[in-house]
Amino acid sequence: MRRPVQEGLVGFAAIWLSASVGVAAAAGGRPRLSVSAPASGCPAIDGTFVVLLDPQRGMLLLSGAEFVGGHPVGRATGGALRVALPRSGTWDLSRAGSPAGPLELWGAAYPARTDGIGGCVAFDREQFSSEGDLVTYAQWLVTEVYLKLPAAERERFPALRLANRVVRLRLQPAGYQPVVLQDTEGATMALRVPGGSQTLLLRPFVLDDATERLAIELSITEEPYWQKASKRPLGFVVASVAQPATLTDPAMTIQVEAASAQPAAPGPLE
Repeated sequence: MRRPVQEGLVGFAAIWLSASVGVAAAAGGRPRLSVSAPASGCPAIDGTFVVLLDPQRGMLLLSGAEFVGGHPVGRATGGALRVALPRSGTWDLSRAGSPAGPLELWGAAYPARTDGIGGCVAFDREQFSSEGDLVTYAQWLVTEVYLKLPAAERERFPALRLANRVVRLRLQPAGYQPVVLQDTEGATMALRVPGGSQTLLLRPFVLDDATERLAIELSITEEPYWQKASKRPLGFVVASVAQPATLTDPAMTIQVEAASAQPAAPGPLE
């Protein structure tokens, strides 16, 4: 789903646009699942879907409600649980439960590239058109986001959750007035770089709620219609409320103003 293009002038001719990657949870009743699995390198994580990674076996997809391709794997009551599945063996959870109370846990194992890394991801999207749609989404979050995070950040924060938190960034291009962009995590934000034809694309992912620390995937394009344009990847930068990220090309700083479950009130521009 794409959001409407938004345009604004903030001190210089700047156009910012945002496009969602479909992470918004549909209205429904899929319960939130909370899992801890140190044996898989996952200290704790929660979401409507939880994915545990194993360097040899791929990924275990779990949810607190039935999903296409899934099977009942046990009763999640808040305590330890051993999940046994054909062909993938057993997966040990030190804790599996839900704020909704005891529930039937559903799971399925799938191949996934892990690069020899354990850990876990979770997401709050609820509706998928098919098993392939669900598995492709989970694999995208693992291979295109989690595995591409800076190694030090992934080791520090081994549980990545993609939810509906609102992120607000303040971009300060060198020699120009700041621009504030706001959207949900995982969405693509875009800024026309002042003084040229380039458009900088930013896609933030929340690493830590307490410090509002983000990993921001960057890319750049010379074409005006960036959604379908060829893009040059710039990798990830890390920023937080207390620690802005500094770019050299294009020259600017990126400051996190907020990363929260509620829409952030716009702050004043200096």
